[in-house]
Amino acid sequence: MTSSSPESAPTLDAAAATYQDFDSPWKEAITVYFEPFMRLFFLEVHRWIDWSQPYEFLDAELQKLTGDSNMGKRYADRLVKVFLAEGAAVWLLIHIEVQGKADDPFNHRMFQYYYRIHDRHGEVEIISLAVVTHERDTSGLGTYTAERGGYGERFTFRVHNLQAWWARWDELRALAATNPFAVVAMAQLVAHQRTKKPVRQMRKRELIWLLYEYRYSREDVLQLLRFIDWLIRLPKELELELQQELITYEEQTQMSYVMSWERFAEERGEQRGEQRGEQRGEQRGEQRGEAKSLLTLFRAKFGTPAPEVEQRIYDAPSGQLQSWIQRILTAERPEDLFK
Repeated sequence: MTSSSPESAPTLDAAAATYQDFDSPWKEAITVYFEPFMRLFFLEVHRWIDWSQPYEFLDAELQKLTGDSNMGKRYADRLVKVFLAEGAAVWLLIHIEVQGKADDPFNHRMFQYYYRIHDRHGEVEIISLAVVTHERDTSGLGTYTAERGGYGERFTFRVHNLQAWWARWDELRALAATNPFAVVAMAQLVAHQRTKKPVRQMRKRELIWLLYEYRYSREDVLQLLRFIDWLIRLPKELELELQQELITYEEQTQMSYVMSWERFAEERGEQRGEQRGEQRGEQRGEQRGEAKSLLTLFRAKFGTPAPEVEQRIYDAPSGQLQSWIQRILTAERPEDLFK
């Protein structure tokens, strides 16, 4: 596969005529690939962390402190407890600006988040980090001031501008060989593009073929396929065309990533005209995919589930699985998930 680095940055879909739920895949991706996320976007902070020590997501605590905000679904936030190399515990407040306008209130909101945590947990060191996915110019972000005559409040935080990677697309593509979050970043960049549908299909194909080229493990492939598909939507006919290309490629190379992804197999049944069976099969495929994603999150957060828990997840209907996927982000214990 050859690189397709754009000659210039594409036009962003600022109108957002069709809303896409971008925050959920970001939260899930950070849960599964937290260390690669930090390595890609905040390398300096990554180097401070002792990665031999376990880290802990404190989303339930974050929800208590910020649950009254009106931020809506344009944002994704995580609060993570890590240990530094010298042994000190630090909380990382991670804010992802997915689709909203990143302006002066953004700086104030970051200060509010920091202050609320500091007010409740003054003994804890807090490092505030922000990723802005859709703004080309973030020069005005990273500092909140409320000063007069040289006195008052000044708060600074790190900001990573995802759009800056368009000028370094080939570098990002190369980083994807060892960093799975680079694939997530590329998928988000493509998702924000306003391009013709065939070009969008080409971009999605390129990202999926990277997984083959870089020989990702089966588990990573299935997880990243889910992120790519979640972020980059295609019309039905182009989606089926792309799926058939990948299935043919796998048959030729005797690889079994996409062919083992149930939704692709169900779509092939649809192409054969099995309308009723296709609808039931697609639902089963989506249900199994949701169950596997939930189990991946469960293992990342709580460890290997008991056999009866795993069976309960596989037996659950799609609506219940979607509810649990959202709830696991703030659940403190496994039993909280099923309340």
